[in-house]
Amino acid sequence: MGSYVITVPGTIRKPMDLSARRALLAVVHGADPEEVGGQVPDLDVLTLDEPDGTFVLRLEVEAADRTAAGEEAVELTRRAFTAAGYDSDGVSVGTPAVTAIDVG
Repeated sequence: MGSYVITVPGTIRKPMDLSARRALLAVVHGADPEEVGGQVPDLDVLTLDEPDGTFVLRLEVEAADRTAAGEEAVELTRRAFTAAGYDSDGVSVGTPAVTAIDVG
């Protein structure tokens, strides 16, 4: 098992208000890549481009390998958006990318 930082891109079909953002971040709390290795002070868990409706989530997950880490990150992303009030038609999740690994 190792810790993986996964970047998950996607799009949303309706604007995200502050309460939805808080609900989403409450689900991924503790999945912050700042907890992996050194501090990355300018890195945010959620980057949202409101005009285009695109987002990037950066999540830390525990998994046996890269494939499982990507699957776990996508599942966490879907749970977070569901908690924020987005149904499956309201969010499109792209292909996750591994951006850091700590197998120690």
